[in-house]
Amino acid sequence: MRERKLSDIEEFATYLELEGKSLNTIRMYTYFVSKFLEEGYSPTARDALKFLAKLRRKGYSMRSLNLVVQALKAYFRFEGLNYEAERLKNPKIPKTLPKSLTREEVRKLISVIESPRDRLMILLMYGAGLRISELCNLRKEDVDFENGLLRVRGGKGGKDRVIPLPKDLLEEIRRYINARKDDSPYLFVEKRRKKKDRLSPKTVWRIVKMYGEKAGIKLTPHQLRHSFATHMLESGVDIRIIQELLGHANLSTTQIYTKVTAKHLREAVERAKLIENLREV
Repeated sequence: MRERKLSDIEEFATYLELEGKSLNTIRMYTYFVSKFLEEGYSPTARDALKFLAKLRRKGYSMRSLNLVVQALKAYFRFEGLNYEAERLKNPKIPKTLPKSLTREEVRKLISVIESPRDRLMILLMYGAGLRISELCNLRKEDVDFENGLLRVRGGKGGKDRVIPLPKDLLEEIRRYINARKDDSPYLFVEKRRKKKDRLSPKTVWRIVKMYGEKAGIKLTPHQLRHSFATHMLESGVDIRIIQELLGHANLSTTQIYTKVTAKHLREAVERAKLIENLREV
């Protein structure tokens, strides 16, 4: 029975790959489905709800549970159980605006980084709006120095995209690559393992958190991507261009940043108190 489940998971991973899912998504989906099956649950919406309730009691957030639901629905469809997949509904996630850093906070963050590798990582997440998985997958050959472009492979949905890079950032990448003494094809590698090992998302999380604490900022890798989008929008860049740069399939995903900017502008207007000040004249 256990061998059959292992075989199912391997086939499920292949199915997800053919569906165009990213390596990180495949890893997460197979992890939760393996857990679901190992605990003796059957592939039904009813058992899925029992599994979700158990995870909730263990302290899983609604966002995490939403990911589990996506994984289970994908597995049900893989098994041809479309009816069960349709019966399983996504939990409602409270809508919160992504918190963006101020430009001053970004400058402060960069100023506390001494490692050339770590500095470049932070600059690319902020300056190119990269997801953490996209950063880890970058290869040296993905940097087109002649045309000033960065090729991002296997983004969400398995889609590639191209991002223009400013000259200063390109020069920083060039200096970093020239100073490297290993022959790994990856742009970023682990320091404590074999030098050809690409950087892991776990390491990036640890590094970002460490520098955030050093700069006095509560920080996550995705916040750097949020800050890229928000600052681009505040600078007058068209939202459809930002959509392409971020690799969003739907414009509605990008439009959340207009709410962030509107909030930012409202706070600025309220601070100025132009109308209130007229009363004092």
